[in-house]
Amino acid sequence: MKNKIDDNYDPIKSLQLFGLNNYFDEFIRRYENNNFPKVLLLTGDKGIGKFTFVFHLINYFLSKNNKSLYNLKEKIINKDSDIYKQLVSNVSENYVYIQNENTSKATIDQIREIKKKINNSTLNNMPRFIIFDDVELLNLNSANSLLKVIEEPTDTNFFILINNKRSKLIETIKSRSIEFRFFLNILTKNEIFSKLSELNILNVNFSHNFLKFTTPGLLLKFSKIISDNNFNENTGFYEIVSISLEKYKKTKNELFLNFINFFLEIKFEKIILNKDNNLLNSVLEKKNIMKLLYNYKKFNLTNNSVLSFIKDTNNYHA
Repeated sequence: MKNKIDDNYDPIKSLQLFGLNNYFDEFIRRYENNNFPKVLLLTGDKGIGKFTFVFHLINYFLSKNNKSLYNLKEKIINKDSDIYKQLVSNVSENYVYIQNENTSKATIDQIREIKKKINNSTLNNMPRFIIFDDVELLNLNSANSLLKVIEEPTDTNFFILINNKRSKLIETIKSRSIEFRFFLNILTKNEIFSKLSELNILNVNFSHNFLKFTTPGLLLKFSKIISDNNFNENTGFYEIVSISLEKYKKTKNELFLNFINFFLEIKFEKIILNKDNNLLNSVLEKKNIMKLLYNYKKFNLTNNSVLSFIKDTNNYHA
């Protein structure tokens, strides 16, 4: 079951694409000119809209011969389109989505099933798009299984791999793909986040001033966490970590660990602005906290091991 936070901000429900128009138009041109990669790797920070981008592309491609066309000028999906309804319901033979995050890890058996499926042509003779999200999180065995599938794509199958850069991507997957890197400057981030905030009727809070530390998609979810837990700018770092670790243990949703790192950046900026603090010591403490959080997830450490360490720091315990 998805976490409630993810349900509230499901990219599939984003009917309008923001801030990625130039990328979108470029891929449309490639597709129209029969130059769309058979194995496409989209690399960029999580939360900048890569999956939303892909979902809009697929809606455009599949609705070209449909009565309810995609609005290319405004970059808007027609929610009354049969194509969109099929994609949302996950019943389209032209769309396969594999999630690879938290408890929804792609397995070798799943990838083998996909191989069987794509060996059969679609009944409507339309192209089929296979999306692997968080491809960088595939374990070695699953990655090798995926390689066997993408090495010889058929004419009608297109693989789109989404790399959120949260782990080192296996080099052989990268070498079999055509990679495009996505980047948003701070002005575009602000534009996207403002529009997302309006659509989600999001209350303004202090986190909105720190978009430079994260991405619009993640900040949207962080703002929900802040609202749900009545956090404010003066909430202690120790309390933030304590509550977030508890929620992570219950849900295994890495969003809560990302939230801690986001708040760590906010805390660090305040420390820098306070010139009475020992800057070098603060930098080392921050580095050690980040390393501890990494080990916390990797080795399934206890919450107390993290909290005890933070309590003993000079600058981050409050």
